Amino acid sequence: MTGRIPLIIVATTTAACAGTGGGPSGKNLNYAVPSPASAVYHIGDTMSIDMDTPAGSFTITGAGSATVELSFESDPVGLRVTGTVAAFEGSIDNPMMGLQTAGLDDVSGNLEVLVSRAGVEELTTIPELGGPVAQVSSFPALAFLLFPRMPDGDVDPGATWVDTVATSTDTDEVSTTTTAVSTYTLVGDTLVDGRTLVRIAVATHIVTETDIEQGGMSITQNVEGPSDGVFLWDPERRLVVQGEYERNVEGTMSMANLGTMSMAITGPTRIRLEG
Repeated sequence: MTGRIPLIIVATTTAACAGTGGGPSGKNLNYAVPSPASAVYHIGDTMSIDMDTPAGSFTITGAGSATVELSFESDPVGLRVTGTVAAFEGSIDNPMMGLQTAGLDDVSGNLEVLVSRAGVEELTTIPELGGPVAQVSSFPALAFLLFPRMPDGDVDPGATWVDTVATSTDTDEVSTTTTAVSTYTLVGDTLVDGRTLVRIAVATHIVTETDIEQGGMSITQNVEGPSDGVFLWDPERRLVVQGEYERNVEGTMSMANLGTMSMAITGPTRIRLEG
């Protein structure tokens, strides 16, 4: 069995909000260049991969923590965002491969994304993480975590809108295709540390197909499942303040010499605006 099992960061949420205040508002639910035209986010991932193989069951655990510094520029479409990874720590513990770690030196490239008033329009580049710890990196989903889809125009509490995101990656060893269909619901206002923020719930169904060629071995992985999420939006800065997502997907992994094995992936992804 290989220790490299590519995973797509999937989201569900159990975010806790402190108190409720003011009348729910659906105004200013669109992106604009914030003031100041910069932001710092912390993104944290932990995951548990439970495998059921002919040789027995075992669990792979992983964690990743990144700090990303964003700068914003105005664009006719909306805004252009450049993100630099300022800090990163990651690890993956596989009973068959041992503990492996990665740091900032293992990260290359920046986030470059064009964002309209409603969300991501064009994703140019994303940071890349090399080695097996890349399995716990949220970089492939980073733009969509920071800039989730927003509605067109003003909406009232209870309003919903739907977004479908299809992404694919292709390297020498791995090709992955993911489709995520998300339904957003405007819950209303919530008071956090004296500031009125907007709470938005997300229900997502994700389907991921992955093909791996490594060391002469062919591996196919298929996972899917529903997810729930919540994030808090600052109508003054026009940015996401925090979000928490709990992945909970199941599927199979097929290997020529070991047959088909079941797998389940759980664990939270959290984002937080730090400055």
